[in-house]
Amino acid sequence: MSPFGGSTSETVWGKFDPRIFLRSSPPATRLQAVFRSAYDLPRVDVVAVGTSNVDHLRELVGALAYEVDDQVVLEYRQLLQARRQLA
Repeated sequence: MSPFGGSTSETVWGKFDPRIFLRSSPPATRLQAVFRSAYDLPRVDVVAVGTSNVDHLRELVGALAYEVDDQVVLEYRQLLQARRQLA
């Protein structure tokens, strides 16, 4: 699974704030929110990343300290299911 749908440069990431999926304090970065929520959308145990940038990897590892807001994830899944039923 690619938490960024294949690319972090897609225009969707400028329009959508993935931090809505987190209960965050202090605030997470968008990158951290996407990475952390990737474990719960759908629920997985492992997410693979590749980078040659140590700071980038450090930011991703730091994302694991954040908690996903289960209620927001549930609402998101219900919206997806409703959309599927309309198709």
